[in-house]
Amino acid sequence: MWATRPHVDIPGPPTWPIIGNVLDLLEDPVTLHKFRDFHRQYGDLTRFYVGPKLVIMVAHPDDVQHVLVTSKMVERDPLTTNVMRTIVGDGLLTLNGSRWKTHRKLINPTFHSELLGNFLEAFHEGGLFLSERLARDSAGGAAPADVHAPAFFAALRSICSAATGVDPDRLIPDDVAEHEVSAMVADGMTLMQKMMVRPWLRSKLLLRLTSQGRAIFKYYAQLRERVEEVIAMRSAAKEEGPAKTRRRLLETLVKPGGQTVLPVSEVRDELVTMALTATDTTAVCISYVLAVLALHPEWQDAAHRELKDVFGEGDDYLRAASIAELASLRVLESIIKETLRLFPVVPLIPRMVTEDIWLSRGRVLVPKGAMLAMVPFLTHRLPQFFPDPLRFDPSRFLEGRGDEDHPCSYLPFGLGARNCVGSQYARLEIKVFLATVLRRFRFLPHSRWEDLEHTALTITLHTVKPIEVYCVPLQESGL
Repeated sequence: MWATRPHVDIPGPPTWPIIGNVLDLLEDPVTLHKFRDFHRQYGDLTRFYVGPKLVIMVAHPDDVQHVLVTSKMVERDPLTTNVMRTIVGDGLLTLNGSRWKTHRKLINPTFHSELLGNFLEAFHEGGLFLSERLARDSAGGAAPADVHAPAFFAALRSICSAATGVDPDRLIPDDVAEHEVSAMVADGMTLMQKMMVRPWLRSKLLLRLTSQGRAIFKYYAQLRERVEEVIAMRSAAKEEGPAKTRRRLLETLVKPGGQTVLPVSEVRDELVTMALTATDTTAVCISYVLAVLALHPEWQDAAHRELKDVFGEGDDYLRAASIAELASLRVLESIIKETLRLFPVVPLIPRMVTEDIWLSRGRVLVPKGAMLAMVPFLTHRLPQFFPDPLRFDPSRFLEGRGDEDHPCSYLPFGLGARNCVGSQYARLEIKVFLATVLRRFRFLPHSRWEDLEHTALTITLHTVKPIEVYCVPLQESGL
């Protein structure tokens, strides 16, 4: 395989026989600093090998557009899908071809924009849960709080309600240690990264010999058990529920009496995938937003002023937000967008080259069989599209981006046919959670900017150190 590996006229680090550039990727964990260094040294297209596998890192939006939009390249490379399948099974993250198209066609309508209003109650309850946990963990602002753990469980409760209609208290036991599960998810993301460059870890048998592997398999086994309980509850139903609930993900995949539109194992894996992707990504984004606002009090003040303008300052200030009120929170939305520019929750978007493709405006031929890795973390920081790119400046989005901006220079939820299926769901949930907690707390910094930048290159963006902030209750809080 090494002797017949594909070649390409793209610069990259020197390779070793057989192992390629694996030695460059063995740090534990591999951080985005590595890809940033590659980009500085070799440019917008960088070539490296994972064993005989040719991987090309793509940063310029012209090439991003050609790969994700123009070419309609949707297949994910086995280097990533086989690793993810070991843990989450067969869902939208891991499937290709006709099976992926079938799943996507079924799931798309369950996150349609016209249904977003049905999710508001679940989002509001999740925001209250997050506020209560932050108040508890911060001891009135005296101690720094790890944001990811409560945000993860708040999002988990929301997806339980929104996607299945089941009371989250029935699915999430009271004795679950939230911080342990949060750490387990982060460990699982790092483990998947290791598996990509350590082939022996792709064996479930060998993986179970490690303490980390056993712990992660135990957690995901518990998650699958809970999902199977949900499927059983739905299967036991005698008839359809009210019409407004019939487009929930669970009602779409499982009919009364137990009939499923997909094999039962794929229904289970899809629900597990949604439980993971709809929770960790939200928790990561919330963590970054609160940490960045703590470090930029002028923008936190602007968000607080906007919230008071929209919700008033009376007894009704802490009411549940309506769709119209959320739509008017333009400052908060720009803060979210700028945070996702600097810290996209999905830092890498892989594609398998299914046929030869020309990049760099027709100057570079990438052969079939290579893997293309779009890196939003780099694309979002190109100075020709975002002047002074390392500066946190939500005003970039406050007035709307101009016509001169490249349409593919900003892709926090991906682009093309395989973009995030729940992007509108996620945007609304994040905004509700933040509108809820910002009306109750002022956030002060504990994590430094350097801590936020020191991130592991995993399926979702995770800092090497937990993100922590001080949560100071506001007088009108009344949790």
